[in-house]
Amino acid sequence: MHFVIYLPSGFYAAIAASVVEILQAVNEVNGSEVFTFEFVSKHAHAVSRSAISFNAGTKPAKKADVLILLTGAGAQVTPGIHLLAAEAKQAAPFIKAAQRRGAVIAATCGAPYLLAANGVLDGKRATISWWLKGVVQQQFPAVRWEPSRIIVKQGNIYTSGGGFAGLELITTLLTDLGFAKELKRVRKIMVLPPAREFQSPYEIPATDVNGSFEKQLNKILKDDLDILNLDFLSRQMGMSSRTLSRKFREELDTSPGKWIQEKRIEIVKKLLGETALSISEICYRVGYSDLASFSRLFSVTTGMTPGEFRRETGR
Repeated sequence: MHFVIYLPSGFYAAIAASVVEILQAVNEVNGSEVFTFEFVSKHAHAVSRSAISFNAGTKPAKKADVLILLTGAGAQVTPGIHLLAAEAKQAAPFIKAAQRRGAVIAATCGAPYLLAANGVLDGKRATISWWLKGVVQQQFPAVRWEPSRIIVKQGNIYTSGGGFAGLELITTLLTDLGFAKELKRVRKIMVLPPAREFQSPYEIPATDVNGSFEKQLNKILKDDLDILNLDFLSRQMGMSSRTLSRKFREELDTSPGKWIQEKRIEIVKKLLGETALSISEICYRVGYSDLASFSRLFSVTTGMTPGEFRRETGR
């Protein structure tokens, strides 16, 4: 089975190396060369973010059974989107060739953007690095995004979340390909971390707020959110509720209620991860009066119960 690994500009060397080292380890445990691999890139010498150079072909030497797409986009959304848009065009020939062959296609970190931009994910479930979720949900509404999940599989398409979610990607893929036994031993030899299901605990609230309107809103925002509602925001912003609602739609493409809910969930995540407050205390502190309803909302939003989230973040 032949793996073709696409390396864009500024990719993470550690992720590329981890993928091939796991493939090689499975070969060794199996006692035969069940996997072969090659790197492809726009340039013959693909250079990573850390200036480590990988030998790569500009075209695959063999037809791909599995195409793995890496990305060079970091956690800065605005410059990252420009980079991903350019990468989507460069990766298009490799993606189309894999589709024609019926190969498995797997994308990690920001690389699901490359698939979405080429129409591969339309109508399908997918995930992506958490810091890109707002952008892709707006740009590619035909995709059924599930950004709280580490990995999403639909048919022969695999997508995974940020950074070292690539480990979940390759281990899930190898398990599905029938190498669970070898992978179990490789996990022990390489001391691979346990598989994770959600990336919600790793999200960091955005700090690169654009526009004076949202900056004004964030100045009003307090950790104690029990009084935060539309009327309160309207008074603080000096405008009517109707005008404020229109402003939210024009500036942020959302409603005041949804924005308040997102801010409350942000504070809940922070309190769950950084304090010893009970879940019920946190619930009431952020303005929810019913613990069961709050827990359901948190689960729908993050994919985890408050208790599971707290355990994942180590409190």
